[in-house]
Amino acid sequence: MDLGSFKAYTIDNSPLNTTPRLELIEHFTPEEPHRKIADKLSDLAGRYRAPGAKGGSPWGDRHNLELEEKKRLVRQLARRLNALMGGRDVDFCCFAASREINQQILDALSPAAQAKIKRGLTADLVKASKETLLGCFGLRPKKRTGPATRLPAGRARPYPRAL
Repeated sequence: MDLGSFKAYTIDNSPLNTTPRLELIEHFTPEEPHRKIADKLSDLAGRYRAPGAKGGSPWGDRHNLELEEKKRLVRQLARRLNALMGGRDVDFCCFAASREINQQILDALSPAAQAKIKRGLTADLVKASKETLLGCFGLRPKKRTGPATRLPAGRARPYPRAL
């Protein structure tokens, strides 16, 4: 999760698969961070200054505009995540958010959603591949070592392997 979007996956651990698989269930992208600031603040497209003033001062200052927008986006992402975790049969959750919003998102989640978080990372993994996600959260099964891999390098088996 980052301020621009988040992706939610479900884990498929069916016995037909040798490794767990991730399936995308939701890709949520709020509209606010992708709009131009001039479209948000002005009544006329691109005009923010007082009419008739050459390079005059604006009508209003941008009092903590970025901070307020960030708070609004964090609340919106947390609401969406609460709805996603509450509406489905979710046993546990692995959570990753960028450093700037990680703690704010965790604080905005409901206590029930917070209790379901099994693993948490402070990293922006929105654009990461599914294989990378499995590795980051430790969901990939450990590789088994067979008897053939335990032999020292360069030594052959003294007898053929029985089938």
